[in-house]
Amino acid sequence: MPLSSADIKKLRQQLFAMLVFPVVVIGMFLLFISFVFKDFKNSFAGDTVVLYVFIGFCLFFFGIIAYMIGTTAIDLRRGIKHRISGKITDKRLNVQTTGGGSGTGGKTRTTRQYYLYVDDEEFSVDYREYAKVKVGMDVVMDRAPKSGKTLNLEILAQSDSEQITSPNNEGRRFLEKRIPHTRYTPKDFEALKRIWHAALKRRLFLAAPFVSVGILLLISGFWGFAVLLFPLWMVPLYQTYKLFVAHRNYRRDKFSAHKKGIAALVEDKLTITSNRKSNTNNIRTTHGTLTVNTVLYDKISVGDGITIFKTQFGNTPISVWTMDEEEFYLM
Repeated sequence: MPLSSADIKKLRQQLFAMLVFPVVVIGMFLLFISFVFKDFKNSFAGDTVVLYVFIGFCLFFFGIIAYMIGTTAIDLRRGIKHRISGKITDKRLNVQTTGGGSGTGGKTRTTRQYYLYVDDEEFSVDYREYAKVKVGMDVVMDRAPKSGKTLNLEILAQSDSEQITSPNNEGRRFLEKRIPHTRYTPKDFEALKRIWHAALKRRLFLAAPFVSVGILLLISGFWGFAVLLFPLWMVPLYQTYKLFVAHRNYRRDKFSAHKKGIAALVEDKLTITSNRKSNTNNIRTTHGTLTVNTVLYDKISVGDGITIFKTQFGNTPISVWTMDEEEFYLM
């Protein structure tokens, strides 16, 4: 399809931004060098390795910029776009964290990349398009063929979860369904124990660094310094309080031996991938977001009615009961 005037405007704006970006980077770098080094040439004199590394980095950086500029220019010259239509079958958020090591001074940089799956085919999009749609929606998406930029995204049909707004809808009736408290099974007691162990590990992990620093200061004889840094002691004290609450809820739940069920509808689905953490599958329901295993994630669809079983004390999700009368534990 030919590019519209709005599409051409978007591509020109992107091209202008990519042309300005390297100029700004060069200006900031030269300004930094002028403050740090009086003579840029003499600063690298005799250090050929550093100079070659610097030149290599510049070539790599500007090579990427040149490629992006070239792809956008080709799209403008060809004047065509690709139209993709279909149903959103999945969404993925990719979180990439770099740095954080000793060589970077402890600084980290996190970037997020957003992907939509249209009829199981993956497309990279901006956050605006990513947040606009839900799994199950029928969409039409216009993309520049070379640069891959999303020029327009229109929703043709709402997902099943949007239909719950109707007061006479079956989903509304499902949400009003009252689920009686259910007695714990042996698997529920095991899940309850896993929840307590997870809370214990998390609280100890958060408190350990501050406790270690405090103990080292006391052992080293820096009593006054330890007193001066008294706000640091608030962190382990707070974690101890939260641990006490979690243990109290654990004992009360074991004694009550009953869990409560809440009817909910699945509104959206999302997969989160990361280079630092394990991948997670999230489902967003009318009663909050749940992290589930891959089997449950693939089994349920947007608009499905589920029952979320939670502890009576602490309101912690234990398991999910599907429409096929299968129970999946979350811990």
